[in-house]
Amino acid sequence: MLQLDPGRPTDAVSTERRYLEMATNTTRKRGTAEASTGLLKGSIRFLTIVLMVTAAAAPLVVVSTYIPISYAYGSGFSTALTYAAATIILLVFSVGFAQMAKRITASGAFYNFTTQGLGKPVGLGAGWTIMVAYSMIVPAISGGLGFYLSSLLDKYLGWSVPWWICSIVGVALMWLLSYFKVTMAGRVLGVALGLEIIIIFIVALLTVVKGGSEGQMPEAFNPATFVAAPAIGIGLFFAFWSWIGFETTAIYGEETSDPKRAVPRATYIAVITLGVFYTFVAYAGIVGFGKDTVKQAQELGANYFFEMAGRFAGLFFQDVLDFLVVTSFFACAFAFHNNASRYLFSMGRDHILPASLGRTHPVHRSPYVANAVQGIVAIVVIALFALAGADPLLQLGGWLPIFCTAGVVFVQLLVSIAVIRYFNRVGRSGPGEVWKTLIAPVIGVLAQAGVLVLLIIYIPFLAGADVLVVNLIPLYVALIGIAGVAFALYLRRRSPERYARIGKIYDEEEQPDALAVPLVERDPEPTA
Repeated sequence: MLQLDPGRPTDAVSTERRYLEMATNTTRKRGTAEASTGLLKGSIRFLTIVLMVTAAAAPLVVVSTYIPISYAYGSGFSTALTYAAATIILLVFSVGFAQMAKRITASGAFYNFTTQGLGKPVGLGAGWTIMVAYSMIVPAISGGLGFYLSSLLDKYLGWSVPWWICSIVGVALMWLLSYFKVTMAGRVLGVALGLEIIIIFIVALLTVVKGGSEGQMPEAFNPATFVAAPAIGIGLFFAFWSWIGFETTAIYGEETSDPKRAVPRATYIAVITLGVFYTFVAYAGIVGFGKDTVKQAQELGANYFFEMAGRFAGLFFQDVLDFLVVTSFFACAFAFHNNASRYLFSMGRDHILPASLGRTHPVHRSPYVANAVQGIVAIVVIALFALAGADPLLQLGGWLPIFCTAGVVFVQLLVSIAVIRYFNRVGRSGPGEVWKTLIAPVIGVLAQAGVLVLLIIYIPFLAGADVLVVNLIPLYVALIGIAGVAFALYLRRRSPERYARIGKIYDEEEQPDALAVPLVERDPEPTA
């Protein structure tokens, strides 16, 4: 049965049905002569998905940068408790997200989920927003990569290499690796991520076992410490920012052998694992400097965790962290490079953007055209910031993430609403589904709205300056979303065949063929 777009008149639906049938028949006549649009089925294992999510979260970047900022200017002694609270909130959001993932498997993830729940115009608006946000995260994180790699080369080899050259070389390497099978990305991220997590955990564990400066600090988990926090809103914002990219689980659904089970499980495991890890390391950081935590964080800044490593784990670990911070930035940027490429691929496959973006490599089945375009976009953005004399950490690595976070959180809010609307339409099978598809998403909407408000309030602090071009970031996000909605409405009038493709779910059996045929949407079977 054709799934009606909410609020669409019957004649429009009939027109959409005819165009879908025409597109299907045309595609089948073309046969296999044209380029493949199928991703590599069953190529990603469950563990690889978890690694992709964790790499996007960049644990060492969070530990070395965001947690010390939270000590100094955000949650203070309650930073560990803040991360524990954020874990619970994101788990609640993940409940509705996982239910959609059980029904819908598509590389467009949030784009497809929102389309299925809120209709094609809102779906395309959300798709464009998340696509641009993820695309900009790559040059933003690459700015930090370039800065730390340049410092590393100067410190250990005496080479003076500009940061922007290091950043561009890093992006070029990401494009090269992403050209091959997705399993290549999984191996690279697995090695880089495994090393940094092991080292961080050892440093944190040794600090706690040795008792830090003043012994254990159980008061760090006393809710009363929230009252004395410098600015709890900033702490909460950085806690949520530390998980940006966890929807990676759904992005790789088409490349997973059993996405209906693997994606929800990977989502829960990634959120819980990261939450426990961040909470423990944040507590270790408080133990490390005791009552001087806030003061030391303000003075040491990004060197806070490195100084703690030298004191309680030894200089060897401190030196190793110098190298791992580079691989952490690379792994994070590489994960988002793959994420952004798959959104470009999804839009190209739907013929919303040029169809060439929807092609996959005939051998590796990687979205190689979209990978190349994403690489070019990142390099151009890095070059523009470099020509403007921007600081790679403050401007490129600071301002762009504010935009990216605002875009992602806004779309997550829409996804929560989409979950509610979608299951209102297809029905719920019992009290358990009421919690999973109504109550939990409502809480998710409120939580995401709260994070957006905090972000808007603290933009000047997060940007390091009260700059008009940065203060207008919420407006940029809104305009991109509105542009997507407007383009969808334009397509509905001028190009119904392209409009019919927005947010389509593709037939798994026909995916590897020349031009994958969009599956006419069905009311999914209720999940127990």
